[in-house]
Amino acid sequence: MKIKVLNPFWLLCAGFAWFAVSCGEEYNRVEEIVAPEEEETEVTKVNKFVYEDMQYYYLWSTTVDWNKVYPDRETDAFAFFENLKYRDDKWSMLTDNIKALQGEFDGNVTSYGYTLIFGQFENSDALFAIVLYVYPDTPADKAGLKRGDFIVGINGGYITLENRTELYNAPDLILSRGVLTSAGIATDPTLIFMSAEQVYENPILKDTVIVKGSNKIGYLSYADYTQASEGELQRVFTNFKSQGVTDVVLDLRYNGGGYVRTMSVLTSILAPEQAVKSKQIYLKQIWNPYIEKYLKSEGEDLAERFTDTLSVNMNLSRLYVLTSEYSASASESTIVGLRPYLNLVQIGDTTHGKYCAGGLFQPQIQVKNEWVADESISNWGMYLMIYRLANVKDDDSFLGGLAPDISAEEDYFPLYPWGDDRDPLLGKAIEDITGTPYVETRSGRALPPYTIRRDLKIDRTKDGKMISETGRR
Repeated sequence: MKIKVLNPFWLLCAGFAWFAVSCGEEYNRVEEIVAPEEEETEVTKVNKFVYEDMQYYYLWSTTVDWNKVYPDRETDAFAFFENLKYRDDKWSMLTDNIKALQGEFDGNVTSYGYTLIFGQFENSDALFAIVLYVYPDTPADKAGLKRGDFIVGINGGYITLENRTELYNAPDLILSRGVLTSAGIATDPTLIFMSAEQVYENPILKDTVIVKGSNKIGYLSYADYTQASEGELQRVFTNFKSQGVTDVVLDLRYNGGGYVRTMSVLTSILAPEQAVKSKQIYLKQIWNPYIEKYLKSEGEDLAERFTDTLSVNMNLSRLYVLTSEYSASASESTIVGLRPYLNLVQIGDTTHGKYCAGGLFQPQIQVKNEWVADESISNWGMYLMIYRLANVKDDDSFLGGLAPDISAEEDYFPLYPWGDDRDPLLGKAIEDITGTPYVETRSGRALPPYTIRRDLKIDRTKDGKMISETGRR
């Protein structure tokens, strides 16, 4: 879908030629001295880019009095952008490194390839990190780190609030691994050496078939909705079909979102076959009034529909989805979109509450009736919320997150491997599928109290990303 918006500012840029007319042979000619026009600063150019694109594309454009916004008066582009954002918008962002942001959304980054959550030792400022998951074939994976591992030291010292970001951003690391003992977390003397690499973070963390009696359960742990993973998704479900899978457990507990197109592929694989055949609507798009009126006048279909994935379609009547507070955006939209079409059982914790889709915008200028990149500020860009998604029955936009049907809490001491039925969330799903009660497995260790620091971000990226091809320029 392409958006073509007539920018009224173009109509204000017409030049007027002023000239003097002489009467008679003699007259006093007055030369008008025109000061040379000052070159616009980089900040002013960025501010104007922000001003123009937010005014027309931003989901909450009507909340701003644009007649009282002055791009040439603000000397900080980031502050200018933040002042224009809607109060509840936690996701739109301005960047001066658009290529890096695009890479993160696509899964192509310079990275160690792990995602962490932080804890704090009792009566101490020292932190420790718990590995939530490791992407395959990344430096962390090659170094032997895995889900549930503890990291207690960095470069010969403790992990602190000040140096914790080095676990993501430093080019090289020396790590001390922690070991869970009856007395608590001890330090393993063997050090781990890693260097960050340019990698593709493959979001297919684990896919397996779990056999429980007559039930064949297809389990998929999926970390990001990246377009590069669409072929892998089809491979996974082709394998599930060939093995006669009777139930599917989709683990989205750390999935912060991704591309709307990829969400459409996954939902279409999981949905009932008839809904896919008839290309039913599973989500509605709601834009700002100006853009919505324009798109409707152009005959655009403001809906997300199931797409043709019939060769791998699972034709499910029931689906289990595992969630946490980190499940966001496209993950939440998958749940909301599929719920009207099948019996969807959500297990875990309430989700993040990211209900809108964004587009990546880059500065452009008009040259000979064509829009081209503005090279003078080409490193700048915006991830801008452009529409919200609602279910097909009403305008429910899942603000505040989606509460689970079956509550289950993650146990960090220890975290079990993906697909292990001792995991509390997966265990509850297997219990509901088979009717056999889940027996909670405890380590039996009397651990001293630790504090899980949920106020510290679990990874380097923004929570809740959902990218639409619509609106990208």
